[in-house]
Amino acid sequence: MKLAPHLHRLGNDVVACHLVDTGEGITLIDAGLPGHWRDLQRELRSLGKSVDDIRGLVLTHGDSDHLGFAERLRSEHGVPVFVHAADAVRARTGQKPKVAVGPVRLGPATG
Repeated sequence: MKLAPHLHRLGNDVVACHLVDTGEGITLIDAGLPGHWRDLQRELRSLGKSVDDIRGLVLTHGDSDHLGFAERLRSEHGVPVFVHAADAVRARTGQKPKVAVGPVRLGPATG
């Protein structure tokens, strides 16, 4: 759903993520729930874009209703995910970390 020029909302009334569409590409703010992947695909199609146009995902924090499809974007599509170190393990695995430091960037999957 378009909220303003270049700003779109995905998800439902309670859980959402936001898509910022600029000339440099798309930045996502949070990743909602895993099922919001379909909403992302639909919104991208409506804009004439694809996952290849996503330049990064910023996770505001590591609650499960914000992590949604983050790991899928990172591991399957190489989209960089930016998250505080305290939430990095949870963003990758769904497990809460034992110890954390400062902010980190989760790079593309390797292997």
